[in-house]
Amino acid sequence: MTRWSRRIALTLGAVAFAAAQASAQAILNPAQMRELAGQAVLQGQAGLAYDLSGALIQRDDADLNAHLIRSRAARDLGRYDDALSHARSAWKLAEDEDAKYAAALAMAQALSSSGRRTAAQLWLRRAVQLASTDARKARATEDFRYVRRQNPWATALRFSVAPSSNINNGSRNETSELFGLPFEFSLEGEARALSGVEISTGLSTRYRLRESAMRRTDLLFGLSHRTYVLSDEARDIAPDADGADFATSSVFVGVQEDYALPGGKAQLGWNARIGRTWYGGDPLLSYNRIGATYRRAAGDTGVLNLSLSREGQKGHDTREDATIWSGQIGYGMALANGNRVSLSTGFTESRSDADYLDYSQRMIAASYGLAKPVGPAQLEFGLSVSQKIHDRSSLTTDGRDERTIKATVTAVLPDMDFYGFVPTITFNAERTEANIDLYETENFGVQLGIRSTF
Repeated sequence: MTRWSRRIALTLGAVAFAAAQASAQAILNPAQMRELAGQAVLQGQAGLAYDLSGALIQRDDADLNAHLIRSRAARDLGRYDDALSHARSAWKLAEDEDAKYAAALAMAQALSSSGRRTAAQLWLRRAVQLASTDARKARATEDFRYVRRQNPWATALRFSVAPSSNINNGSRNETSELFGLPFEFSLEGEARALSGVEISTGLSTRYRLRESAMRRTDLLFGLSHRTYVLSDEARDIAPDADGADFATSSVFVGVQEDYALPGGKAQLGWNARIGRTWYGGDPLLSYNRIGATYRRAAGDTGVLNLSLSREGQKGHDTREDATIWSGQIGYGMALANGNRVSLSTGFTESRSDADYLDYSQRMIAASYGLAKPVGPAQLEFGLSVSQKIHDRSSLTTDGRDERTIKATVTAVLPDMDFYGFVPTITFNAERTEANIDLYETENFGVQLGIRSTF
């Protein structure tokens, strides 16, 4: 069909709609009016659809489809309050899942058009939960991603529960040689590894100040809290200890800016933040950090990441100050079978008058994720090795040398999807060998968490 033919067809359609509107109540029954209103809104005749659906609602305020049509028409006309009102009415009238799905989409569309995109994302998660087919679920998911891209606010909530054999990073040994003396000292109380349960919560959010094809600027905010419940065995080892003694809390604010480099494959960015950390309920340190990042697409499925940062820590009470430089380079890619693999290596250089804060650390890590489930779970494997060297130690004349290996297995359970969130179970094992028995640790744990699927 040529352009002029399409124009003529649309014009004739509009004339037919107008004529139908003039005599709708005289010659059309409610079902025909409903069909005509639906066709009108699909063909861009929002005014006609608004009037026809209004007549249907005046006749029967419990007409679910009429409310859905009028919500869409009002949104197209820029009458966002009306769009929300009729979407809410549709939701109240909906009884089966298909009707609720349609009403949830209408609510999300009306909210997004009126600028309330965070609320729209919540309604789209509800639509995903109500979707009766994979196609409907895919549509709601794609709508969610679109709204998220348009939303200047992005917020992530975190919660996990993790039983652990060593919540305080205590020694796995009962005795230790100290100060180079030819006999061993008994390790007691909090110097020993204490088992228990870690409970962790957190929130991070960003607000996009501006965005263009080549540049975006975000404000950042985050807070977290981690506390513990000691086991009966731990209370026997350290009767005066309480899980809250090892609790940590932190808060930060910051800014982040990213630039798209010519060619469209690379991105350069910088970030800065200030924050504070508490330990056992008391202020531990305040810090400022500035960093740079580089990200580049490599091949069809690979991504290269580099980062460098400097952090200045101001200790509170008796804690010394520290200056910390850290950097990391990583590469990740999807394989032909859909599995994902990543490798990374990094360094940390911390300088301080306190020997326990003055060290050099090197790390290498790898992860591998399976695309196909194994039974009910999608599995991800991780392995990291690190070495931490303190040139000075108050306990020996030879400094302090620690070598740590950590392995993790994470099981994601997609069949337990609820509003786009799925449970995760992470099994971890970590062991540190050191030239000082006091710092030899061992930790086995299970972490229960929640992850968004989109």
